Amino acid sequence: MENEAQFDENETVSKTQLKRESHAIRDLGKRLVALPAEQLARIPLDEPVREAIALAHRIQNKRSALKRHYQFLGKLLRARDTDPVFDALAEIDHASQQSIQLHHRAERWRDRVIEQGSDAIDALVAEITHADRRKLRQLWRNHQHAQTDAKRIQHSRLIYKEIKQSLGN
Repeated sequence: MENEAQFDENETVSKTQLKRESHAIRDLGKRLVALPAEQLARIPLDEPVREAIALAHRIQNKRSALKRHYQFLGKLLRARDTDPVFDALAEIDHASQQSIQLHHRAERWRDRVIEQGSDAIDALVAEITHADRRKLRQLWRNHQHAQTDAKRIQHSRLIYKEIKQSLGN
């Protein structure tokens, strides 16, 4: 009876669950290898893991060697506390989401300015007080008077750039 109670307290983890966790850690290693250097620098990793990631960058074209290296990287990561790594990746994902939302918002404003002109510019300036009304109107006029599609696209990009800069401040 006492052994059974002790057995229930220690809850065994199934082989399938262990495999899932192992694959999740290996996928974490793959994701770390895929990150740009700037983002990788923001993640708390020790030197052996950083060296393994650097080595993975050098063996990119060798399929089976890279697969074995990902397994090795997973082994290194399993021996460490990965919670801070997951937290740092979540922060990076959040920043990326904010950047995407800013991009979409600027695109919507650009389309609205091109379609509605001064009314949309006034609405934008009312929402974002530091937006440069005069510059936006000039860019919109240049877009309207452009003779070729290439020039319209160029002015459309300039409008987008000005709006994104205003939204980012």
